[in-house]
Amino acid sequence: MANPTLRPSAGTADSLPGTPDFDTYPISESITAAKTDGAVVTVVWSDGVKSRYHALWLRENAADPATLNPLTRESTYDLAAAPEDLKASSVFVDATGALVVGFEPDGHETAFHPGWLRVHDYSNGPAGLVEPVGPQLWTAADLDEPPTFDGTAILTDDAVLDDWLTALARRGLARLRNVPAEPGMVGKVARRIGTIRDSNFGHVFDVRARPDPDSNANTALALAPHTDLPTREYQPGLQFLHCMENTTAGGKAVYVDGFAVAEKIRQSDTDAFDALTTIPWTYTNRARDTDYRWLSPAVVLNADGSYHEVRIGGFLRGPLAVSFDDVPRAYRALKLYSQIACEPALQQIFAYRIGDLVCFDNRRILHGREAFDAGGGARWLQGCYGEREELHSRLRILARNRRLQSAP
Repeated sequence: MANPTLRPSAGTADSLPGTPDFDTYPISESITAAKTDGAVVTVVWSDGVKSRYHALWLRENAADPATLNPLTRESTYDLAAAPEDLKASSVFVDATGALVVGFEPDGHETAFHPGWLRVHDYSNGPAGLVEPVGPQLWTAADLDEPPTFDGTAILTDDAVLDDWLTALARRGLARLRNVPAEPGMVGKVARRIGTIRDSNFGHVFDVRARPDPDSNANTALALAPHTDLPTREYQPGLQFLHCMENTTAGGKAVYVDGFAVAEKIRQSDTDAFDALTTIPWTYTNRARDTDYRWLSPAVVLNADGSYHEVRIGGFLRGPLAVSFDDVPRAYRALKLYSQIACEPALQQIFAYRIGDLVCFDNRRILHGREAFDAGGGARWLQGCYGEREELHSRLRILARNRRLQSAP
C-alpha cells in the first residue's frame, strides 16, 4: 500500500478483525495471495515477501471470542485439548484485507489482522519480544557524561519521558537535572516508569555517612565500580540515585559500562572471557538480620552470546567455591575485569549537583565513588530500585500511545 494506514485493533463488524492484545498495528503491505498445505499457511505480501505460519500457531493466536477473552485479551485456548490432527483446511483474504483461516477437525474459522500478522512473521527472522531499543556500548571517549534531560518535564511530558527512557535503554544510564530536592521525590520519578522494588534497604533508602553503617555505601569510603545486590537471584534491574545535598570535598560519582569492559576482554583474552562467563562466584550479604546468597558467573550471556547482565561487587563476594583447578582462572579473569573497569578511558567521573537524579541499568552499569570528607560537609543521596522490565513496558506503552494518537 502506498499510504500505510492504521486501524483500531479491537475491530468492528465492518472493519478488520481484532488482535490478541491492546495495540494498534500499521498495515504497511496488503496480502496478495494465501495458500495452505494443512500444516502451514503461506502468505504473499504486496512487497513480494512470503510469510509462513504453522496451523497450530494460528489457531492458538486467533482473536475471536471463542479463543480470546474480549475484555482481558487473554487466551482461553486449551493447548492440551488441541486436536493432534489439527489442520488449516482453507484460507482466503476477505474484503477488509484480513486473512481468514478455517481449521479441521474442529470446524473453527477465524480472521487475522494483516498488520498484526506481518509484525509477528516469525518465518523471516526474529519477531515478538525483540526490543526496539538495543544497548549501545560506550567508553568515556563516546560518552563522557550521562545523557541529560529536564527533571521536571519528565513528570508531565510523555515526549521528554520517552527521550529519557530511550537514552536509558540504549546507554544504560541517563541523568535528570533540577529534580526538586525533596524527600521521596526519587520514588515519584521512579513511578513514572513503573513500580518500585523493595529491598532490605527499604522502599526508598538514604545513602549518607553514618556512625553505624549497614553497608560500605553508608560510609565516606571510596567504592570500587560495582553492581548492587548481586546477592539476589534477580538483582535489581534499575537503580535511581537523587542528590539531595552535596557540600563535601571529594565523593565524585564513577560510572562504567560493564558490558564494554566485558567486550574488551572478549576481544583480547578468550580464556579470561570464558572464565568470567562460566565460573560461578558466590555472592553473600553480610548483614545481621538478612542472609541472601546467590551463585553466578560475573558476566552472564544470553543464548545468542549477547550480554545479559554483570554481577560485580567485591564487598558482597563470598568465598569462591569451585573446583581447585578453576580458582586461579577465576581470580585472574575477575582481577582483569576489575582493572579494566578502573581505567580512566572507560569511566565517567562527575560531581553530583543538588537536584541531579541518575537512573541506570544495575545489571549492566557499574557505579562507584571517590572517597569524601564526612567531617567537612554533607553528602546525601536518596535512592530506590526498579526493574528493566518496567522500563521496556513503559517504552512500549509510550510507542503504543503515539500510534493510537496518529491513527485516523
